[in-house]
Amino acid sequence: MFAFSRFLLYFTEVARQGSFRKASETLHVAASSIDRQILRVEKELAMPLFERHPTGLRLTAAGELLLHAANNWKKDFNRVCEQLDDLRGLRRGHVRIATIDAINRHFFSAMLKKVHLDYPNISFTLTTMNNIDIQQALMSGDADFGIMLNPQSSRELQVQAFAEINLGIVVPKGHPLGEKRSIRFNQCMEYPFIIPSAPLMLSEPVEALININGGLINEVAVSNNIHMIRSLIKEKIGIGILCWLDIMDEVLDDQLQFIPLTDPQLKTFTLSLCVAPSRQLSLAASMMLKQLELLFSQIQNPGNETP
Repeated sequence: MFAFSRFLLYFTEVARQGSFRKASETLHVAASSIDRQILRVEKELAMPLFERHPTGLRLTAAGELLLHAANNWKKDFNRVCEQLDDLRGLRRGHVRIATIDAINRHFFSAMLKKVHLDYPNISFTLTTMNNIDIQQALMSGDADFGIMLNPQSSRELQVQAFAEINLGIVVPKGHPLGEKRSIRFNQCMEYPFIIPSAPLMLSEPVEALININGGLINEVAVSNNIHMIRSLIKEKIGIGILCWLDIMDEVLDDQLQFIPLTDPQLKTFTLSLCVAPSRQLSLAASMMLKQLELLFSQIQNPGNETP
């Protein structure tokens, strides 16, 4: 990075490696030159940046402050470079996306493929997080936008698009319930059930349904992992309750069947595309955001017809 000072390059690498020698090997610069640069700045600041121990280097409090500022400056400078590329019409950039785990499959990869074909010079980082961490990443600038499930209302979040996602009974192919177009929870309580547990958001509505219907259910397994629940259903160990987003790939591939639940007490989940209104997006992030908004409008849930 041409504008990133020699000292800051040396300093951040030494902080990362904890050693002048290791930083020297990575940067291909003599360790003595790196040491001189850091000693010069320590003299100017009149305080040490590193504690020097026989086993390596450790940042002082001043060093920690400087490292935090340097990392923020690098992120801000990268955004400026992206905006300059936008002005030059190069359509370059890097987009940081934070998502819940449920969408890191065909639902999302198809959109990323389309964006990549249209704008091959745009790269992206895709990170799986929970709702709370996604909000923090948006506020700090570590993510350009996030995809959240049932986000809490907040001044720091702005919902750009959303889709209501049905909950339903998921059964293996050939299951007797598979012929139904929709179902009530009390119509399937006799079958072996795989119950979702916390921290899955599904755990609360499922527990409520069980309590409303007398608390008697044929519980064969409990899991807090969506992937495991899907696998257990495929193996015909039991049936389960999942949202359409969790299971749409398997249904479209004809591996499992999804029967929408019509219990009036049951609320749909809301999948939301969120940004931090206080932060300005690069052109690359804005283009990807528009693609996602279009995708949200195309999400189709199975019907809820009465059986």
